[in-house]
Amino acid sequence: MTRAGFVGLGNIGKPMALRLAGTDGVELWVHDIAEAPVAELGAAGAKTAASVAELASAVDVLSVMVRDDDQVRQVIAEVIAADRSEQAPLTVLVHSTVAPETPAELAATAEPHGVRVLDAPVSGGPMGAADGTLAILVGGTPEAYAAAAPVLAAMGSKVVHAGEIGAGTKLKLARNLLHFASFTAATEAQRLAEAAGLDLKELGEVVRHTDAITGGPGAVLYRDTTAPIEETDFWHGVFGHVAALGEKDLGFAIELADKLGVEVPLARLALERLAPGLGMPSRTSPPEEKFADLPEARAKGLRKMEEVYGFDMADGEGDFFRYTADHLFGDIWQRPGLTTRDRRLLLIGLLAGRGAADVLGIQIPAAYANGELSEDELREIVVFLSHYAGWPDGARMNTVVEETIGKARRKAQRS
Repeated sequence: MTRAGFVGLGNIGKPMALRLAGTDGVELWVHDIAEAPVAELGAAGAKTAASVAELASAVDVLSVMVRDDDQVRQVIAEVIAADRSEQAPLTVLVHSTVAPETPAELAATAEPHGVRVLDAPVSGGPMGAADGTLAILVGGTPEAYAAAAPVLAAMGSKVVHAGEIGAGTKLKLARNLLHFASFTAATEAQRLAEAAGLDLKELGEVVRHTDAITGGPGAVLYRDTTAPIEETDFWHGVFGHVAALGEKDLGFAIELADKLGVEVPLARLALERLAPGLGMPSRTSPPEEKFADLPEARAKGLRKMEEVYGFDMADGEGDFFRYTADHLFGDIWQRPGLTTRDRRLLLIGLLAGRGAADVLGIQIPAAYANGELSEDELREIVVFLSHYAGWPDGARMNTVVEETIGKARRKAQRS
């Protein structure tokens, strides 16, 4: 008989404890400051304790599923204060997701008192907790892991001993980075679909349907390294196809977003980083060798300057160029709050108001060449801004627009 305890009977903790209560060979004790879940566990066969100390004195393996690091520390403080003079060593499973350094800190605090700590965060939510299919990611010594094995097996169908103390938490954080970054990408997709007049519920149904078939983001997590893939490697062909397809579709999605005025910064970042992240060379990234010898901030700024201005850039000298390249284009033009098209429109309006036809002669052709503004949109901008900037400045801007359109048409005819 394994004597198990559980502290923290919340949204996930209660169904985890209920799994233990229904497991043969486990005697369960529970404690929580809320009375209702304690009563429910009592009705399911668990024994109840009035305090953490009482619980710790009665069990050999103690699960902790509380809100945050401070609450976990409080529980551990009460555990090590308990009288276990005639008991076997106590193993504490910290199921809460805490900061990466917290598990080692807790283990060092508890070890002199004969208490072994394992970090054992879970993945799978209330549904996985209820049906016993959680993934439980464990860090700690092999001896402590072996002592907790019967309890872990009762609550999860995927139990991983990831390594030393803290390894389980780090694995959970990597997993959740994917989880919530994907959620954020999903909100971008929603905004794009909504702007295109599509049904968001249908989008969700399609995503869930196809993810169930393909495996979703986890479908690329099979390699044991993030290093570039050799051409002789099996995965070179697989991920080469994924990168090519992804870059094509991301490019189309970004083009649609620009036309609809939807901000999709994650999509732009994905277009830049998908192939390198998969270990493949990217066909969409600017030539790295051109600015390879420059600091990353300068190289990033120069690439953005080339995009914004529409012509090749070279490095320059002096503080003015440094602030322009490193700060204005390396930082301000790449902040996530506005798209490049948004910033271009604001700048065109400002330049028109100041009568800066020479600078408009750079910005308008670049906007047209990049596909940010169509012929009709450029002409409409002239009509609109002329009423605010004045007809003389509007006329100069109109000259720039018509010259831009004329040059592009003549070039198209020649080709």
